[in-house]
Amino acid sequence: MKKFILSLTLSFCALLLIACQSQDKEMTLLDDVSSISISESNGYGGINENFNTTIGKDAIISRIDDTFKNAEGRKQKVDVGTEKPDYDILIRYENGENHGLHLVLGNTGEKSRVMYVGNENSGFDISPEGTKVLRDVLDNQ
Repeated sequence: MKKFILSLTLSFCALLLIACQSQDKEMTLLDDVSSISISESNGYGGINENFNTTIGKDAIISRIDDTFKNAEGRKQKVDVGTEKPDYDILIRYENGENHGLHLVLGNTGEKSRVMYVGNENSGFDISPEGTKVLRDVLDNQ
């Protein structure tokens, strides 16, 4: 009986350690993006639906999609009461699904950060090259 309890306890601890370390390493985006809408953010937790621009051109969508897919996941602490993202992004897919994202846009040569709305403590770092892509897209819309 002691061996069974010890085995069960060790199994539970191992499972707990694995669960604590698991984190999405890349963003999960669906195929067939139909449009990307962008607005200035009002804060964490929801999306500002007063979109400044909606992108429907495949070439631009592909650049943004590649930038997000190459972002690296990391845990972060966000004070949703005092901090505010720069932009809200709504990605719409051809199958009718969508993703809401918050974007903290870095300066030229710096990383940016993107996170799913409602899951602000798991963000994704975008490389300085990705920041350049996002800045180019935002400046030309």
